[in-house]
Amino acid sequence: MRDNRPEGVAQQSSLLSTKLFIPPARADLVLRPRLTDRLNEGVTRRLTLISAPAGFGKTTLLGEWIPASPRCVTWVSLDKGDNDPMRFWSYVIASLQMLRSDLGKNTQALLNAPHPPAFETILTSLANEIIAFPEAFALVLDDYHVITSPPIHHGLAFLLEHLPRNMHVIITSRADPPLPLPRLRARREMTELRAHDLRFTLAESTAFLNEVMKIGIEEKDIAALENRTEGWIAGLQLAALSMRGREDISSFIQAFTGDDRYVLDYLIEEVFQRQPEPVKNFLLQTSILSRMCGPLCDALMRAEGEEQRAEGDSIHSPQSARVNSQVMLEQLERANLFIVPLDDKRQWYRYHHLFGDLLRFRLQQQRSAMSRELHRRASDWYQKNDLPAEAVDHALAAKDWPRAADLIERLMLMPMFRQGRHATLQAWMERLPESELQTKPDLCFWYAWALLISDRREEYERPLRIAEHVWQTQSNTHKLAQVQVMRGMEAYFKAEAQETITFAQNALRDLAADDRFNHGIACLLLGSGYSLAGKVREAAAALLTACANSRETGDLSIELAATEELGYTQILQGKLHEAEKTYQEVLRRHDNRFHNQALRAYIGMGTLQRERNDLIAARSSLNSALEIDRNTGFGKKWPWLHVENGLVHAAAGERETAVAEMNRALALAEQLGNRRMVREANAHLARFALARGNLAAMEKWLAQAAPQLDGEIQAERQIEYLTHARLLVRKSEFAAAAKLLRRLQHAAEAEGRTRSVIECLALEALVLHTQRQVEPACVCLAQALALAEPEGFVRTFVDEGASMAELLRQFMREQQKESSPNLVLQNYAMKLLAAFPPEAVPAAMQTHKIATGLPVSYLVDPLSERELEILKLVAEGLSNDAIAKKLYLATSTVKRHMNNIYAKLNVHSRTQAVAKGKEVKLLT
Repeated sequence: MRDNRPEGVAQQSSLLSTKLFIPPARADLVLRPRLTDRLNEGVTRRLTLISAPAGFGKTTLLGEWIPASPRCVTWVSLDKGDNDPMRFWSYVIASLQMLRSDLGKNTQALLNAPHPPAFETILTSLANEIIAFPEAFALVLDDYHVITSPPIHHGLAFLLEHLPRNMHVIITSRADPPLPLPRLRARREMTELRAHDLRFTLAESTAFLNEVMKIGIEEKDIAALENRTEGWIAGLQLAALSMRGREDISSFIQAFTGDDRYVLDYLIEEVFQRQPEPVKNFLLQTSILSRMCGPLCDALMRAEGEEQRAEGDSIHSPQSARVNSQVMLEQLERANLFIVPLDDKRQWYRYHHLFGDLLRFRLQQQRSAMSRELHRRASDWYQKNDLPAEAVDHALAAKDWPRAADLIERLMLMPMFRQGRHATLQAWMERLPESELQTKPDLCFWYAWALLISDRREEYERPLRIAEHVWQTQSNTHKLAQVQVMRGMEAYFKAEAQETITFAQNALRDLAADDRFNHGIACLLLGSGYSLAGKVREAAAALLTACANSRETGDLSIELAATEELGYTQILQGKLHEAEKTYQEVLRRHDNRFHNQALRAYIGMGTLQRERNDLIAARSSLNSALEIDRNTGFGKKWPWLHVENGLVHAAAGERETAVAEMNRALALAEQLGNRRMVREANAHLARFALARGNLAAMEKWLAQAAPQLDGEIQAERQIEYLTHARLLVRKSEFAAAAKLLRRLQHAAEAEGRTRSVIECLALEALVLHTQRQVEPACVCLAQALALAEPEGFVRTFVDEGASMAELLRQFMREQQKESSPNLVLQNYAMKLLAAFPPEAVPAAMQTHKIATGLPVSYLVDPLSERELEILKLVAEGLSNDAIAKKLYLATSTVKRHMNNIYAKLNVHSRTQAVAKGKEVKLLT
């Protein structure tokens, strides 16, 4: 069947190609070389900003400049509907494809994915594709003032910061956009044209009035009118239309010198009232359209025609109405009546924005009932022509709530949700009255999902309760199970372990067998709840099931979320190597396309990198998470990000920053109602205070927030228990500390939380060593080291400070007494000692460093200067006899020094001594 729709209506897409049409230069244009020269100069910079109020000729100026531009130009005309980031960047890519059809193809694939990536990833891909484009070009974003979405502003700022050299951005706007303009201005990377630049000069006003508009006005009257309008181009145009056919131009101009705030109304009244009645009717009835074509105008004019027919008036037939609509559009263009063509075939048009605003105001004043009917007709036309978003917009404007709700539910809901277009969905839903929502439980449910995912949790409860109430009335068990899933998600965001588990279990029991989407989320929630509760074996099993189920259904978002959560579970199990591989898989899949999962994977990577004392890598990972948060706002869901960032700063000795980050996590957790994270952040702050010797702050924390020690151990309060144990040690309450640590250790062993077992054993060893129980302390430490060594734990030991460093040295001395020492643990202990800060190193080793000029090694007993000298000669290949001759020593003395070197380095041969000397940086 042949498609009879006008060009510009995409059959397989909701994008209007007319938004990409570059307005042509008018044949009767007043040339303004002073401005086009500045535009030519500006293309060598990143940005040109043309910022001025309505009617100053911003778009017209570009229409003059583009034909002679030194660069090819592509264009996007923006409207309020483009505040959805997915839609905005889709239009940008579509405009680039006007230059070459495959430009931005890979980036468009990311946008069209069921679960699009973070916009930083999308824009990085876009920048890379643009760099490969062989030509220099300019992208025009017209009417950018309609954009109010912060994610779009952040994305455009990111693109401008990383703009390829072959690209230039031009923005027209009625107000300065919230972009980094001061930085661009300071770097001289921006050209600006403002209202004072765009105003018509006297010469330009004369050319416009006498050569273009053919008014034939005297110079003194031109000067008066130019002065009155202050060079405002739209004002001059309106005045010229009003003066046509008048004999006494001077009197008109004198009468035109009223108060500024009445000028516009006066001119519109003059222009509008002087039009024939059919033209006035057409202007009013089509004013509701942001873009119009003959068939669309036919649909609206037929609405008026049917009303007149019902009243007995004669009207044109629908066929003649169609013809007349197209003819009328062309006549309006020829009459210069504030209408702009949107394609080169004169099929699509729009009114000058200001003119359209005033026509709509007049329509609402005079014919408000007709306005609603016109919007209904427009909605119907757009629906029939496969443009559902525009159909919804006009249904909402008509206040035809049932139609709007039905269109959203039937045509838009799932595609928008899957594509992440939550902003548009929310904007539509917020316009629907609650009475309409009462009849659409599915719509309410997905609206609640959108609010919850978009971090508007305080609002999601209202639509969810509506859906829940309807389904309860219907006894719809399967649908009520979906509510359990959503409440489980909210419980998880609040870190409420048992509640998350219960909701997930209830949902899995009652969900419909074919509801694979909610079933996958419920499995994910079950594993996440077990993870929060410290039941890591159950968590791992549930999460692996969630991954398998999601792979079967192809829901990559749920699969990666489950994979990321599995990584955290593996950290709790002490499996740092497995966790690293798991997180890397999340970050590698589909070019990091899932911002929420990627953000959490970066946090997890930062956690294990900090534990291994790779603080540079940890900072990098956490900075990547913070960058995702800046671009998406998703970090607000995860106070864990700032907790980990604070711990990294603490490990680096940056105490003030560590405290600030922990307080940031605390504030965010309180805002989210995440009581667990509030407790953990307070516990970390208390531990920071303890490290500074601030026992008063610790006692305050103990009185206000510390968990009770006489009840059952709660795994989710492990950090608090361990903080309390450290305070007991500081207060010399060793028996109580040891008892608590053994209880924590046994609970962690029973649940498979090896990370906690290591920490408990390390602290218990310190308790024993503080009481001078050397042998039991070393036995306990050996257990901790045996569990920690295969995975490379470091900070668990180093964060305990000088007392742990001394215990490790004691452990080394005890090992050297053994007939069969554990060389693996000895080497590991030495590596741990190397990670301690200078303040944890005893004075003897500091003296050794000063005397030798060598770095402090992680030896239990440092080599003497003579031993160092001999070791260097051994490294040069000298025998004992040769060393004795060179140093004027007896060979027996050299042998005695060599035995000391072997003992201190824990080696048994000259080759091993040289290798260990290099390892501990005594040899280069």
